[in-house]
Amino acid sequence: MRITKIKTKNFRAFRGNLEIDLHKAGKNLLVYGENGSGKSSLYLALKSFLESSEDSSTQFKTHQNIFRKDDGYTKLHLRVDSVSNECIYKWSRTVRETVNQRIIDASKAKGFLDYRTLQNTHNVNQDEEDVNVFVLLIDNLLANAIGDKSNRSLADDWNDLRKAPRPRRNATTQIAELEEQVESFNNELTGKLAELQTLTFEILNEFGYNIILDLGFDKIKYNRHDKKLDNQQISLKVKFFDRDLDTYHNFLNEAKLSAIALSIYFAGFLLQPDSELKILALDDVLIGLDMSNRFPVLDILRKYFSEYQIFLMTYDKAWYEIVKQWASANGQWKAVEFYFAQTDKFEMPVYVENKAYLEKAQEHLDACDYKACAIYIRTAFETIIKKYCEDERLPVRYRSDPKKLDSQDFWDSIKIKNRVTCKLKRTFIQKIELCRSIVLNPLSHATVVNVPKQELEDAMKAVEELQCELDA
Repeated sequence: MRITKIKTKNFRAFRGNLEIDLHKAGKNLLVYGENGSGKSSLYLALKSFLESSEDSSTQFKTHQNIFRKDDGYTKLHLRVDSVSNECIYKWSRTVRETVNQRIIDASKAKGFLDYRTLQNTHNVNQDEEDVNVFVLLIDNLLANAIGDKSNRSLADDWNDLRKAPRPRRNATTQIAELEEQVESFNNELTGKLAELQTLTFEILNEFGYNIILDLGFDKIKYNRHDKKLDNQQISLKVKFFDRDLDTYHNFLNEAKLSAIALSIYFAGFLLQPDSELKILALDDVLIGLDMSNRFPVLDILRKYFSEYQIFLMTYDKAWYEIVKQWASANGQWKAVEFYFAQTDKFEMPVYVENKAYLEKAQEHLDACDYKACAIYIRTAFETIIKKYCEDERLPVRYRSDPKKLDSQDFWDSIKIKNRVTCKLKRTFIQKIELCRSIVLNPLSHATVVNVPKQELEDAMKAVEELQCELDA
């Protein structure tokens, strides 16, 4: 089963409607997004949607876009295969169709990871020399892993154990029963830790580091005197070139620490319970890796997560372009881009797909949302002129930081070229210049102020005409 469409309205950064079509096959999704562009909002839309199936405290209203008062929603369209009927599930303030076994199973089996979560692997109990990952594994990463004998999740077994009544010191039978429960939990956890360690070692080897991990678990013990559970510790030990590193998190560089953390999380995701829908979402988790150390992650995704629908998100445009080229080989990926834009009253993402910006502009114009309309007209203009410069290999003004290139740089190159080709009439260039002074001002980061409807309509027509003239 795969997600074939994602629809969300007024969710966090998304002001109004967003729809991402992943086709009937349910493609994987590669996302590039500037900071503040909505990339992480998409990540949270998927994550919160699934988690709302299990946790009633996960409320849509806490994610409502602050610039819109009308109700929003998130919808997922699912298909078992490309020829089956589509199932649609909605989550909003008033509708919670996620309380469905199919969605619940998907939530338990999901793998969601962002950079801040990744850092938790090494940032726990920083005041101590040992890195204790007990809480990280039991309450989070392995919480839904099913015990081989109990056929229950580790989280359920651990919660029952924590809540079990503490018998009186002379209650021999009750103490024996509790210690038997403790031993049962120890056996289940020991088995899962062995699986986790084996998988982690395999995955870590993909990075090519001479590192061996050990998850040291001395087993929970019931303290009869204090009536508490002792030894709540799983120590993460590291050998580097066969040498024990007692404080590895203070010695290894960020790339190696990131590789260790990724390997642990990837292994943990593979130990989740089975589900029809398996989702792996990674939001900027490769920040700590240089380019050469990122390529093994692609091999890991291909080798270990071929049955998952993958959502890979990054703010690094160079890495995005590399992954897009890698992903294009099998046709199972879709690549989209988000850009940050703002008006004098609100912020909004600009979503890039199939370059249909003018259609989005018309939608906002029809809804009398003139500021959003202006943003999409501007983006359409910039996309057209940048593509033309690229296709014609026109020299563009050099800037040490390519991000500082703006529409004027590309437009100037086109005007210089036009002195030779005369493709654009002088009166038409003047029309574009006029529109630029009102609507088509610089790329994504400019502030849009009030623009009359007629000016927007004129600018849309001018951009449409420009596209036709440059394509001719």
